[in-house]
Amino acid sequence: MTAPRSEDPQDLWLARHPRLRRLLLSGAGMLLLALFGLALLPLPSIAQAQETGNEDPLAASVKRFLLTQTRSLGDQVSVEVHDNTARLGPCAAPEPFLPRPGTPQGRVTVGVNCQGEGRARYVQATVSASVRHLVAARTIEPGDPIVASALAWRTSDVTRLQRGYLSEMPDAAGHVATRRIPAGATLTDAMVRQPWLVKRGDTVVLIAQGQGFRVSRSVEALENGGMGNTIRLKTEGNQILQGQVTGPDQLRVNF
Repeated sequence: MTAPRSEDPQDLWLARHPRLRRLLLSGAGMLLLALFGLALLPLPSIAQAQETGNEDPLAASVKRFLLTQTRSLGDQVSVEVHDNTARLGPCAAPEPFLPRPGTPQGRVTVGVNCQGEGRARYVQATVSASVRHLVAARTIEPGDPIVASALAWRTSDVTRLQRGYLSEMPDAAGHVATRRIPAGATLTDAMVRQPWLVKRGDTVVLIAQGQGFRVSRSVEALENGGMGNTIRLKTEGNQILQGQVTGPDQLRVNF
């Protein structure tokens, strides 16, 4: 014979109170649904919200400003604010600006105007970016014409480059080296110049033009000049003028 199964006192108590049993079962189901919903929350979004919430508004405005100013450097740009801007106190409606014009690169100073304050605040930051630039593929001697085959591309952090680095082929190819450029050296605008179309001491043609007239005469060039350069010249009457180089042995002056 099978021994009769003993009833659990708790089960017997719940059986005598059906409404309480239904409430307990309903509460357990809602708890499971709540736990399941929390498990589905996107953790990266929570972490991002915490990071944004902890960043000082002044530092955030400086970062956004610098990222906007450095779009020409490409997508691989990072900005680090060095000053603890929270210690500077709250800044109403911050308006960042650059004390020096140009694309910010490397260690930079950013000015910030705060609404209601009579003077600007200044924040130190570093802009890092990987940029493509030109280097010498072989040694180039002073006075040598620079051809495209003598150049190569390299990618470097902008903070390690000298100011004036060349990042466009037409900025170097077709120009002339002003100094010795070793193989592997980064080209800068101080290392190249346009070829001389007018040379000092040569007799060249000056075209003078204005409203309703255009005349030409022979003059003496007092300086070397490349296309678009403005150089000094001397007329037959020893008058000193300035003219713009427009071609080989040609100058122009507008009246």
